[in-house]
Amino acid sequence: MATGPPFPATPPAVPTPAPAGQLQRGETTYVLACAICHGDRLEGVSAPELDGAAFRALYRTLPPRALHDLIRDTMPDDRRGTLSPQEVLDVTAYLLHENGLPRPQGELNAETLDHVTPTP
Repeated sequence: MATGPPFPATPPAVPTPAPAGQLQRGETTYVLACAICHGDRLEGVSAPELDGAAFRALYRTLPPRALHDLIRDTMPDDRRGTLSPQEVLDVTAYLLHENGLPRPQGELNAETLDHVTPTP
């Protein structure tokens, strides 16, 4: 039987401060590429809202990669694949922040997309 300290329990995911630069870039990209369909306030116009209980309930249980990959693969609807990898990361960080959802410490990047334990 091995002895030693037990593995620590994974703490529940909580929203963390996001770097202001990434959030500003994400908001700018959102306004330019997403707001026409999703609304200036994420309220949804001709596309689903990106704020609210239903959005939070879905993405609270998934790692940031789920939202990132959806944006990367399907948005903008009329110009799929036109956002740069950094723009996708920035918009993902912005949406997570605006919804108070858990995200990694520091700037969201390709290496940290799976580094958050979703909350039940």
